[in-house]
Amino acid sequence: MTKRADDGGLGMIWRLLAVLGALLLVGFCVAPHFCQASEDAIILFQYSLNLAKTGVISYISDGPRAEGATDFLWMVWIALGEKAGIPAYGLAIATSAACAVGLGVVMVRLAGVRAGLVNVAAVVCLILLAPQTFAAEAGFSVFCFALLLGGMAALVWWGRYGWAVLCGLLLCLTRPDGVVFAGPLLCVYAFQGEGFRARFGKLLGGFIVPGLVYFVWRWHYFGHLLPLPFYVKSDTTRVLHFLVVKSAGSLIPPLVVACLILSIALGRTMLKAQNRLLFGTLIVPSTMFYLAMRLDQNYANRFFLYPLVVMGVLLAANFDSYKGRAGRVLAAGLGVWVLLMGYFWVNWSVIYTLEYPQPEVVALAKELAEMPGRGTMIVTESGAIPYYSKWVAYDPWGLNTPEFALHLIHPQDVKALGPDLVIVHQDVGPMPCSVVDAAKVPFKARSWDNMTQNLIAGVDEGAYTQWLLPQYNAYDRSHPRRWNGQRRYADVDYQCWFLRNGYAGSEKVVSLLREHGGISTVEYEERKVDRN
Repeated sequence: MTKRADDGGLGMIWRLLAVLGALLLVGFCVAPHFCQASEDAIILFQYSLNLAKTGVISYISDGPRAEGATDFLWMVWIALGEKAGIPAYGLAIATSAACAVGLGVVMVRLAGVRAGLVNVAAVVCLILLAPQTFAAEAGFSVFCFALLLGGMAALVWWGRYGWAVLCGLLLCLTRPDGVVFAGPLLCVYAFQGEGFRARFGKLLGGFIVPGLVYFVWRWHYFGHLLPLPFYVKSDTTRVLHFLVVKSAGSLIPPLVVACLILSIALGRTMLKAQNRLLFGTLIVPSTMFYLAMRLDQNYANRFFLYPLVVMGVLLAANFDSYKGRAGRVLAAGLGVWVLLMGYFWVNWSVIYTLEYPQPEVVALAKELAEMPGRGTMIVTESGAIPYYSKWVAYDPWGLNTPEFALHLIHPQDVKALGPDLVIVHQDVGPMPCSVVDAAKVPFKARSWDNMTQNLIAGVDEGAYTQWLLPQYNAYDRSHPRRWNGQRRYADVDYQCWFLRNGYAGSEKVVSLLREHGGISTVEYEERKVDRN
């Protein structure tokens, strides 16, 4: 007869967690009705839409192949949904919710307790209390990745190596950084004890060879050795030629939480060979990898759920060693979480519910899609606007446009493309979308500010008219952004729209801009004078 999770003294706390888990899961599924997906998640939706319609992996419909969406299986899954008429965001949320429940079932089964509703719901609650829940809510594959990671580790623990190899392959196809988890774990365990030849055969046939075939295929398909984000993110400042300080600052809290809770719960049990091997193969190589990576798209620390997943696997696998004091361990663990992770959870809940929704921008993009003779654009916010407008779009940052992944966009690139719209979200300058230091143009070092400066410098003032579209949301109204200690852009965060005068639909675009609060630069200056 299987054990109950609350046999270890969890009691009422465990049941309360189960109720909270059910409520959080319902909230997770309902929240998208009030918010929208993240910019970067919407970019993947655009790849999925183009794949479903054309059979080609591209950022631009009927355009060149591009590998900006690195979550391959997630993209294919969303594309299958598009084929079936299922909205991309809705499918992403439903899949993430199912994966969270699936991970809860894996943890409960690994602990050897009854996989009933209470036990699974309580574990799901602990999963949804991670700040990365907001990344899953924003449309990312974070829970799918976590399920495959936890499932692979559990299968290795149970000795089901063949299934673990398959799970590891799916992990790598879901996100390319899965290789820093699956590679070390599967290789080390392949040579543990007797039967290593059979395990190595499974590793070779089920992981290494298929992985190499996929790698060669995508290299041939896209024409680049690595996905575009790897080229973009490799260009950054490092300490001792290795450490990216921003990545370290985001990774330390979940690592500390995992290590503290494991120390409290397991103590010397962590020194057992299987625990050391599991922790070492899943934590050490991946941590070294992420510390060396520039993670600009690390929404809600989405890349850093893995310490908590590994912690959960080890706690579940060693449940018998501390079940007599499980209630005290749970209370201490929740205390550690509140102290070290509570800030991140609250911070991201504010960002997700207040800062991100931009209804005016999305509504305007949808109305652009209804215009006859859709045009071309270069747009720094390369998610929602291209996806909803269906215009041909170029990503100047380079994550989705190959030529700009290998070098920072140049003013001459803007002139050569001659887009109908250039949409810029600028972070520097005392005036919306102006060149701060013309003597330094063109900038060559990769940074967001340098990119926007080159874009603005590439816009011919005589051929384009500048408009300002406010990115209004609840957070902007109550917390104006600042620049050099001053309220930036007269208390409003603007997107700058440079509209080509010769574009046939320019009058309609101007009309739409005005309907959604857009103003000309002349009107902006007049309002600025009135405020002063």
